[in-house]
Amino acid sequence: MASGALVDASGLVKRFGGIRAVDGLTLSVAPGELIGLIGPNGSGKTTLINLLSGALSPDNGTIRLDGTRMNGKAAHVFAGQGVGRTFQIPRLFRRMTVLENLLAPALTRTGARGRGAIELRAAEVLAFLHLGALAQNEARALSGGQQKLLELGRAMMLEPRVLLLDEPFAGVHPKLLGEIVDRIKELSRRGYTIILVDHNLDAVGGLVGRLVVMARGRGIADGTPEDVLRSIDVIDAYTGA
Repeated sequence: MASGALVDASGLVKRFGGIRAVDGLTLSVAPGELIGLIGPNGSGKTTLINLLSGALSPDNGTIRLDGTRMNGKAAHVFAGQGVGRTFQIPRLFRRMTVLENLLAPALTRTGARGRGAIELRAAEVLAFLHLGALAQNEARALSGGQQKLLELGRAMMLEPRVLLLDEPFAGVHPKLLGEIVDRIKELSRRGYTIILVDHNLDAVGGLVGRLVVMARGRGIADGTPEDVLRSIDVIDAYTGA
């Protein structure tokens, strides 16, 4: 286990039939770190996020959260231990209001605070995301970028120690993309530990201090954006050379 790591994954393997979607990957993330996880399509990034959030269990290897072994634990246990996540395609309650979408995850947590405290927290999150004026709108009426912001807000309602963001910029209008980038920057300044997956290399590279690159289920590069994006191995992975 890496000393001082909040998220520590060692030798992770996940198979689907004869395919190793994640193949011996090791990753350590320190508290408060903001890292980008990139790689070509099919490299195993979302599978890794699913492993780190408990949606899938590894076939081999270990996952530790702040020193606690998490292998085999269900997704709700990961959430209860402070892991929040978003999805490539937002999984909102489309016929519920924006406010109700925020209240739902907090109200279902074991030991959740009283309804009044949760509603106050929801109001704070809405203000942070600049969605306060849309609180009573149904989630299905939001634009794609607003839905991404709302799903980020739902993860924030769990008061997570770790945020796993799966393609938060995908399909988002450039104006709202900048808003999402700003919100992630602010969360990082507030001390959130964030693992960010996206294909927008300009947005990711300008946001994070560290890039991890996956290809064919393995980690092939780990370092500053400047060094990683100049790596021959990374260029070959993206071009198929």
